Amino acid sequence: ALPISRAVRERPEIELLRADGGWTAVLRVPRVRSEEEWALALLARDVVVHPGHFYDFAEEAYLVVSLLPETRVFEDGISRLMEIAAGT
Repeated sequence: ALPISRAVRERPEIELLRADGGWTAVLRVPRVRSEEEWALALLARDVVVHPGHFYDFAEEAYLVVSLLPETRVFEDGISRLMEIAAGT
């Protein structure tokens, strides 16, 4: 399984949307903060994501992550996202 798939299984409040391919993954995250607040909190931890409204998602809260970084970099970023979701 992809690192992102394993990570979201451990955090049921985060949902990985199904995709048929591509270079990005879309996550539905808890609406405890806005997409921009999620993105800024992650940026403060050196993780870059795009808020869903950049991709015309009509409602909150979605994050779009690139699948192109090296595996270790990607796993570190997903780990930081999960830490923020857990409130740590």
